[in-house]
Amino acid sequence: MKQVKKLIAVILSFAIIIALIPGMNVKTQIKAAEEFVIISPTQGQLKAAGHFDIKWSEATNGTVKNYTVYLDGQKVGITTDTSYDCYTTKVEKHIAYVVAQYNDGTESKTPEQEFYITKKGLAVNNEMGAKLDPLSMNMGWYYTWGGNPFSYTTYKYAEFVPMKWGAGNEDRDLAAIAQKNYKYLLGYNEPDMGGNVGGSNIPVATAVANWNKFVGKSQYLGAPAPALSPSWDGGTWFRSFMNQIDTDTIDFIPLHCYYGNYGGVAGARTFLKEVVDATYEMYHKPIWITEFAVSGWGYSNAPARESVQEFMYEVIDGLNEREYVERYSWFSFNTTDENNGASALWTNATGVLTDLGNIYAYYGNPEGYEPETPAEPNYTITSARRTSAYNDVVTINGISCENYIQSSDVSVEASSVNGNHAAEKAIDGSLQNDSRWESAHKVDPQTFTIDLGTVRNIKQFNILWEDAGAKDYYIEVSKDGTNYIKVADIEGINNMQHRNDTIRLKEMVETRYIKITGTARATDYGYSIWELAVYGTENKKVDETTPAQTTTRPIVTRPEIPTEPPRATDSVEQTTTVDLLGEQTTSIQITTEETVSRITAVKGTLGKTIVKKATKKKADKKVKIILKKIKGAQKYQIQISKSKNFKKKLVKKTVKKVKFIIKSKKIKNKKKLYVRARAMCVVNKKKCFGKWSKAKKIKIRK
Repeated sequence: MKQVKKLIAVILSFAIIIALIPGMNVKTQIKAAEEFVIISPTQGQLKAAGHFDIKWSEATNGTVKNYTVYLDGQKVGITTDTSYDCYTTKVEKHIAYVVAQYNDGTESKTPEQEFYITKKGLAVNNEMGAKLDPLSMNMGWYYTWGGNPFSYTTYKYAEFVPMKWGAGNEDRDLAAIAQKNYKYLLGYNEPDMGGNVGGSNIPVATAVANWNKFVGKSQYLGAPAPALSPSWDGGTWFRSFMNQIDTDTIDFIPLHCYYGNYGGVAGARTFLKEVVDATYEMYHKPIWITEFAVSGWGYSNAPARESVQEFMYEVIDGLNEREYVERYSWFSFNTTDENNGASALWTNATGVLTDLGNIYAYYGNPEGYEPETPAEPNYTITSARRTSAYNDVVTINGISCENYIQSSDVSVEASSVNGNHAAEKAIDGSLQNDSRWESAHKVDPQTFTIDLGTVRNIKQFNILWEDAGAKDYYIEVSKDGTNYIKVADIEGINNMQHRNDTIRLKEMVETRYIKITGTARATDYGYSIWELAVYGTENKKVDETTPAQTTTRPIVTRPEIPTEPPRATDSVEQTTTVDLLGEQTTSIQITTEETVSRITAVKGTLGKTIVKKATKKKADKKVKIILKKIKGAQKYQIQISKSKNFKKKLVKKTVKKVKFIIKSKKIKNKKKLYVRARAMCVVNKKKCFGKWSKAKKIKIRK
């Protein structure tokens, strides 16, 4: 009997152990999945200079005693939090990592994270900046002369710095800014200037009395930005203000400067010495330049544009090399401005960069930084006034598309209704008798959902808004009414009565349910839709279009600088030639009384490389690669990775030929490999690069 009991006990013990094994495996898997990594800055990200946070996930290998943060190999701080405020103004690549110290004496370390620092930013209001993409322009930050960031998707990747522009409502406005916990805050804008020239016109006594309201509303506070430099004789407003406040409340000093008809290298050097350096020597606080440009010359004045470009090259170099300069933002006049347009970085109506804009965007960036080109959306949108109901059929790319809203199977519902403006009135085909859907007033978000009754192929959406339309909204689709996918994200649309938004997808989607979500109203009322249309077809040829031409980023290098800047009495002769690489070279011959110097500016582009062929044997450590020859390329950079997104590179090589073999032990016996390449050349002792090719899967033979 005892033996039987022992046997049963043994069997039960084994059963308990076996039952626990899956649970133990689950715990092990969960722990392995929790990575101790830096989450900000992201790998390869461009960050604005000055103060920024390094953030990381919690370490999970034990009870954490503290974290030690390292930047560029140097210990910068110890904390028990999962973020740390760091500081640098060096425009270059930086490397960060964090070490967790546990109570049991052990440690663990995050992988090293590479990121880049820039001082450049954008000074833009809605009229100026609606068509721009700060990320593709290599900007780290922006401001709008106001307290709220843009809602445009493109601006979400750049740091926003709020400003309290003028006097009045300080308690309300600054409290709203404080709630968002911004790193920086800009004070009053040009309080020493009248409103007729863009200033906020605030007496010194008023600014001094209000200043304590600014304190504590951000982590770092900027002084009021004067129109007249504190270092000039006329800069009395700022000097008087600083004499009457506790200057310890000021973390940095923003400056403005507009030199009239004074560009070139000489103008830039005067600005750097007499405005930037001189102000720093007065107060020994970090400097921001939040508005500066050369005024007095129209865009049509070609010699003046050249002079401003020389100014820009010199000033970018000068501001980048000064460690006490944290940030700067050029003021871009419009190209249509014949008084100041020579300083335009872009055309407001289109967002297309000028030659000066290309210099600002692509010159003086941290070496090695490769901006990620944002993916193009899978749709286009156009808006125009329409006062008639939608057609039953439209032609898209030569294919007839049916308006499925007209089907009797269609039903709709809305998140709210105001009065007798039911959701069904947006699909009744009538614009008469105030037949429209209207939501509750002053409530965001609001949704409008369409059920087509069956799954359809959809190519185009049309929304006819009443005056109370949506400024920002997005469209989602679903086959089952539960799992939705966003297909369009619309932002910053100007309002008008009977605004017809046409959203055309580049590729059709299969869907039954369509949900329109309004996130920002164009008025103080609600959302109101006169009529809707949803067009589609079974003919897949509707998606066939002519491929758009690909563009490459400009290669911008600084011209050689004369030993003495030209004077106003110097004579100038300009010639244009084409060099052996096929790139345009503009030479400006400047004759002075003492010397003759030549400025040579080379501005060209290297085409995007194409990997034509890549093959290897699985057990071999060699891969054969053939590239398409790129005009102007002197060498090619090659990268090989196990992943298509090249997060981890196994091989990095530079080659001169387009047909070559790369050897590396790291690629031996790999089941899947990808290769990419880009062209490069050296201009004025600086490396210039084309765009990376598409990732090419290496054909691996047994």
